[in-house]
Amino acid sequence: MIVVAGEALIDLIPTPARDLGVNPGGGPFNTARWLGRLGADVGFLGSIAADPLGQRLRMGLLEAGVALDLVVATELPTTLAVAQLDDVGAARYSFYTDGTSSGDVAPEQALARLPQPLDAFYAGGLALVLEPIATAVTCAVEVARQRDAVVMVDPNVRPSLIRDRVGYLDRLWGVLAQTDVLKLSVEDVAWLEPGSPPLAAARGLLERGPRVVLLTDGARGATVFTTEAVTQVPAVAVDVVDTIGAGDAFSAGFLSSWLRRGEGNRSPATVSFPASEGRGAVAHEAVVEAARFAADVASVACAQRGATPPAPEAFPARFRKDGGTAAPTAG
Repeated sequence: MIVVAGEALIDLIPTPARDLGVNPGGGPFNTARWLGRLGADVGFLGSIAADPLGQRLRMGLLEAGVALDLVVATELPTTLAVAQLDDVGAARYSFYTDGTSSGDVAPEQALARLPQPLDAFYAGGLALVLEPIATAVTCAVEVARQRDAVVMVDPNVRPSLIRDRVGYLDRLWGVLAQTDVLKLSVEDVAWLEPGSPPLAAARGLLERGPRVVLLTDGARGATVFTTEAVTQVPAVAVDVVDTIGAGDAFSAGFLSSWLRRGEGNRSPATVSFPASEGRGAVAHEAVVEAARFAADVASVACAQRGATPPAPEAFPARFRKDGGTAAPTAG
């Protein structure tokens, strides 16, 4: 079982007709849907409104095969994000979060919903910023670590929402001390470590606790950092429609591939993430293989509009759990 914790919201994305299209979104929400489409046993832990937009979010999870058992119901209205696309399809967002649904998860609600056994816990985005869900996620990471689950974090930094930089960094560094895999973008690194070269800054984050750092850089691909080595993973060439949700798809691809290979904490494999006591290194090439699969999944996200994974009949056969050309990598 994989638990994905964070925000579910509505992206308002400009259309070719110059109006705004309504698209289900939110980084962790997107990651959960991609994991579901990749065949993972996944549940979404976050608050979803009872309004019509919230119902659309619930339906989006169900259609992707994501369990709703962990969802926290809220009477607050659905959070909105307005996207502005540049010439290469990259998005900048304006968020409307005050008095809305995304942060409305209390620590006791989150902890009561964590299943056992738990193979992996994934969190990030606004769930590291908004309260009370930020405290809830911090507590959940501690419990996931105690249960020997793989912990993966994508901060997906949104500077416009971070009013207390010091407080945010204190929370993030605490979470990273208990994290196995840190995925972040060059934009995230530029905000976290201003003035530092991106590659050096990303590699330095290994010292904060993660055994693996995955740095994504759009069309330039991704860089994999472990204590053993550093490897560049190229992006998969594709006609880009937009890059919305590409990083979330990358995260889902990596985690899906890693767990399907039998590399979770409870696996006897030598490349598994060690348990909380005496955690050590991971086999670098195994991480690189999972990152290559992740880059392939991200390319599918870039080739379509918005963050919603393709429908089952349109989902590339190489990614399906029941077989395909990527079966050796994906398991």
